[in-house]
Amino acid sequence: MLLCPACRLDGYCKRLVTQIVTDDELNNPEFVRDVRALAYMLGVEPGNWLEYLDALYQDYRGWISDGSKEEVFLNMEEFDRRYIEDWFERFCCTPCPANVTPRVQERSQERVRIVATILRARFPERAMLWGVRAANNNRPPE
Repeated sequence: MLLCPACRLDGYCKRLVTQIVTDDELNNPEFVRDVRALAYMLGVEPGNWLEYLDALYQDYRGWISDGSKEEVFLNMEEFDRRYIEDWFERFCCTPCPANVTPRVQERSQERVRIVATILRARFPERAMLWGVRAANNNRPPE
């Protein structure tokens, strides 16, 4: 993506904004299922996820907003933990079975928020439908 002269001076596009993932979204099982589905579809190995996220975040030409038009920075230190590859294996590299209702544990909430926000910034057209389901399944009433 090419930047206009004004944005080139800042190093990012002032009009390209991604909203950080909210607590309500993290509490929506269908949203979490869709984030995991995209992460799984990307096919990144567990040991490469941190580097992959760093690259996506670093190359993002816009900025992350908290919803009130304030810029926020993602704390990538959330991933500086022992056995983080195991967490990536469970969350990003394992599909969520249809019969399971995904929930985000409190201790991994910020990690999921960061992963989902970076994926939302990189794949906005897919992220628009995260957590959205059809109101009816086109079945006749029972």
